[in-house]
Amino acid sequence: MDKKALIAIVICGIIMILYYPFIQPLFYSKRDIQVQETKEEITSEKEADIKSETQPESTTTTQITRVQTDIPLKEVVIENELLKTVWTNEGAALQSIELKQFKDGERKKVLELLKNKDTKYRPLAIEGINQKTDFQKQHYNIVEQSSNKIVFATSLEDGVNIIKKIALSPGKYNINMEITLENTTDTELPLSYNIIASSMITHEGEVSADIASVMGLDVGNNKIKLIHTAPKELPSKNESVGIIWAGSTNKYFSTILKPASTDLVKLINTQAFDPQGNLINEKSELGDFMVTLETNKFSIPPHDTINHSYIYFTGPKKEEILGQYETMDALLSYGWLTSISKALLYFLNIVYKAVPNYGVSIIILTIIIKAMLFPLTRKSQMSMFRMQQLQPMISQLKEKYKHDKQRQGKEQVQLFKKYRVNPMSGCLPMLLQLPVFIALFRTLQLSFEMRQAPFTLWINDLSRPDTLLYLTFSIPFIGNALNILPLIMTGASFAQMKIMPKAPATDSQARTQQKMMSFMPFMFAFILYHMPSGLTIYWTTSTILSIIESILIRKSTKKIKF
Repeated sequence: MDKKALIAIVICGIIMILYYPFIQPLFYSKRDIQVQETKEEITSEKEADIKSETQPESTTTTQITRVQTDIPLKEVVIENELLKTVWTNEGAALQSIELKQFKDGERKKVLELLKNKDTKYRPLAIEGINQKTDFQKQHYNIVEQSSNKIVFATSLEDGVNIIKKIALSPGKYNINMEITLENTTDTELPLSYNIIASSMITHEGEVSADIASVMGLDVGNNKIKLIHTAPKELPSKNESVGIIWAGSTNKYFSTILKPASTDLVKLINTQAFDPQGNLINEKSELGDFMVTLETNKFSIPPHDTINHSYIYFTGPKKEEILGQYETMDALLSYGWLTSISKALLYFLNIVYKAVPNYGVSIIILTIIIKAMLFPLTRKSQMSMFRMQQLQPMISQLKEKYKHDKQRQGKEQVQLFKKYRVNPMSGCLPMLLQLPVFIALFRTLQLSFEMRQAPFTLWINDLSRPDTLLYLTFSIPFIGNALNILPLIMTGASFAQMKIMPKAPATDSQARTQQKMMSFMPFMFAFILYHMPSGLTIYWTTSTILSIIESILIRKSTKKIKF
């Protein structure tokens, strides 16, 4: 492996490390602005039509004068095979939800996707109605309940009755919700309301890289644009035309509120919580936030009702599950290499069906990739071997034309052509492998299949580093976690360097370069030390296979004579 290839790998590795925490958020912000501006320009006429249809003739606003709190608080549990949900009649809200099929990050308890925290802002509560805030404190009557269904009802002083029906479908990761608003007066009533789409979703890892509010935006031609808003970008408000759903997501799970009508949503508002659970107009150190959906204005005729239906998805971001819900597969985003990531995941899943171990699947994937690249690798190393044999001739040219650099370069090119040597060929196999490496990194980091997927021995989660134990002291830039695979990879990298063909060190500069290159395995160990163990398995296996390739190629090059 020549110096240029190694430098290219190191630079790409550094970019990969810096991309997600520092560079990618900038792209998100720019992208969101561009999407919003473009959509507003293209659909300005559509927006005007929507407003004209939803604005009532009367400009008077119904004022909700009192929040009822004298009804005793009550909790109700409804569940199906996959979900256990706890509801409170304060706000007719979702207080807690457990996913029965999954364990928490420590693998000790059933995963509680929504934190059962003492907060007044709970999902699916109507937070405001006709600009009256704190409506989530309203106490509802429970008029019907069963094992998988509950109905809340309340009456307002202004002649509006609200009925909220909640139901769980068998074998589904969603809650069906229907809100019925009844006008009991003799006049037409204009209304709008805010409903809490998500709050207090459980963190799966570091907040800065794990949790975000999300919104699906219809950009036409059956394409859905996924827009993220990280906690550090809060508060955030989005009034784009074409919002079809909104909620929260962490690495592996999402809570998404999706109205049945695409014309219902006026805007999405996201605000952060402070440690005490109060809303603040700045970023939250804990990363907790609330996403609210505000409806367009609508009118209810006298003694009539209007119904709004919603689906509230609360489950894993698995392709076969998200595919059951229209447009929600947009949550499966792996960045600019999404197509490669999905292809890799598809292959890993196929192998997993035959050998139910994703670590083995990664090793098999690595073998196939190396086999596909072997012709290029062989050509590259043969060229490097010829370069090694040509060094005496190159040195003679440098001495002969030391005062004529242009002639020296021309003669050197002719020499390379004569002996079929390409100095840049050593970079090609590595450059072709680099997109796969980056795409696999995103696949292992974000694919639900890798969550808590064991390999063997101490490697029990391919989505995390393979920590064997924690030291009693901390190492600068490394921490106190002892990860074994990066150390194995470093040893393999040193062995690979020893057997790879390299140019003889004919001067002090060349010797200095070779000494610098000998430190590259340490650099790779540093880069990969905190990466998912699945990625380190890939790179370590690839390095070992490269050693075997070099041994085979070296044997064939011994027959070559100039």
